[in-house]
Amino acid sequence: MVTWLSYVMYDMSTRINARIDDELSRQLEELRRRSGQTLTEVIEAAIRAWTQEQLGKRPSAAEVFASTGFIGSGDGPRDLARNAKKYLSESLKRKA
Repeated sequence: MVTWLSYVMYDMSTRINARIDDELSRQLEELRRRSGQTLTEVIEAAIRAWTQEQLGKRPSAAEVFASTGFIGSGDGPRDLARNAKKYLSESLKRKA
C-alpha cells in the first residue's frame, strides 16, 4: 500500500504532494510522535538536513582520516607509499 503525503508549508505558497511507502510513512509517524513536532516540521527538518549534507562542504578523505587520528597512526618506512610493491614483495618472501 502506498501512502499519500500531502502538506502545505505554512508561511509559503508551495504545496508538496508525495507518495511514500508504508515503511517510510511509519518512520515519519514515529519521528513526529517522538519529537512532538508536526509532520510539516519533521519533513522540513529532514529536507534542511539533507540539503545541508548534499550542498554543504563535505570533508575530504584526508580531513576525515586526520580528524580521527588515522593518519600517522601506523609504523613503517618513510618511503612506504612510494615503494609499496618492493616492501610487499619482501614481506611475502619472508612468509614463504
